[in-house]
Amino acid sequence: MRLAHPAQEPPAPNAELAEALTGLSRQNSVYRRTIAVCDQLADTALKGVDPDELTRVFAELVGKRIVLLDPAFRSRAHSGGDGELPDLKWDRGDPSVDRLLTALRAQRRPLRVPSVPGSLAQGCLVTPIVIGEDTLGYLLVLEEDGDSQPDDVDLLTATYAATLFALTLAHERTSTELGLRYLRTIVDALVSGHFLDAQDAREKARTLGLADSAGYRICVVRRQGPPPLGSRDHDVDALLACLDTRLSGAKATVREFGVVAIVPDLRVGSAAATDPGRLSFAQGWREIWHDLSLDSTWTCGLSESLDRAELAPLGFGQAEQAVELGLRLGRGGQLIDYRELGIYRLLLRIADLGELWRFADEVLGPLISYDAVHGGVLVTTLAVYLRNQSSPKQTARALRVHPNTVAYRAQRIEKITGLDLTDADDRLLAQVALTIVAWRADQTSST
Repeated sequence: MRLAHPAQEPPAPNAELAEALTGLSRQNSVYRRTIAVCDQLADTALKGVDPDELTRVFAELVGKRIVLLDPAFRSRAHSGGDGELPDLKWDRGDPSVDRLLTALRAQRRPLRVPSVPGSLAQGCLVTPIVIGEDTLGYLLVLEEDGDSQPDDVDLLTATYAATLFALTLAHERTSTELGLRYLRTIVDALVSGHFLDAQDAREKARTLGLADSAGYRICVVRRQGPPPLGSRDHDVDALLACLDTRLSGAKATVREFGVVAIVPDLRVGSAAATDPGRLSFAQGWREIWHDLSLDSTWTCGLSESLDRAELAPLGFGQAEQAVELGLRLGRGGQLIDYRELGIYRLLLRIADLGELWRFADEVLGPLISYDAVHGGVLVTTLAVYLRNQSSPKQTARALRVHPNTVAYRAQRIEKITGLDLTDADDRLLAQVALTIVAWRADQTSST
């Protein structure tokens, strides 16, 4: 007789298996949510939107405040969240902030950043936007009050979004570079005289943002010696950045020797010139030159103010002359305005400098020799006399002597040199000779 066995219950589910199934279900949910967000964000990016619009769409999809930073950690765009965007202060003097920014640059991966009192008002997830070795910016997902810490969805979507932002920013940068290259071609064409006629020149100038009636100047910044080999020219980069941010409307091109720029010459009384936020041309260039602190191998030449686009080649020639004459005058490393060169603009066109020295010696040689032998000051007296419109009283006041002394010295000068100081032509000869003597003295002292 067989005994009936009691009915057996099926074995209890394996706890480990149940946990694994739960985990898979959770992961599938994460992936579905992530893919939904990423697909919609990718569709938006493929439409060719700009980074600002992509930021807005990303904020809508994740329901959080999104901030796009540039490579220097400056806010470029933001969207989502409630209320105004809190200040994002990256105080490198704060050790916590300094460590954070250093880690972001070094690790190039998403990092959760807690709030830092006094520097960062709220916590956030920071994801670098990277292409190759270049960091194009940073994507921030800010935590609102009551938010939990970033989960897997936040990390995955932020990482994927950073890739789409990288493509968008790279496209924008390429477009910007192409635009800059085109503008530099226009600058090259204008200063080189590569235009059909005055109308063609004016159309090219309008492309650069120059109005037909606007005055402008040409600037040449030239380096003595070859550029650095095998590396970026950081001096040129710094100069171009200054032009872009400090002189409104400046358009520049890069040549082998340095930089050529066309810059609007803001006139006194114009709306632009009276705007306290903008600099006049002369102010702007002198401040830029001072702030750049370029070494003495760099010399800057400025042309006269020009009022027609077709005069750009003339301005380019003047700016180059200013550099060349400045170097010949021993003023390398300085900013030289063509307008301030005065008679040097004529004198230094003479290729044979010996001819200039001979002319000065013919006019003033005897006077220079007399002063050297007798310890006199007749050359100085002559220079002050001419500078004061041949007035004995003004000359006496400048030299702190009696007018009779000036009259006596003037007679001695005329007797030694043979010049007639009452004759305009002789005074001109004396003034030119004094200029050459002063230049020769500068040349000697600079060497």
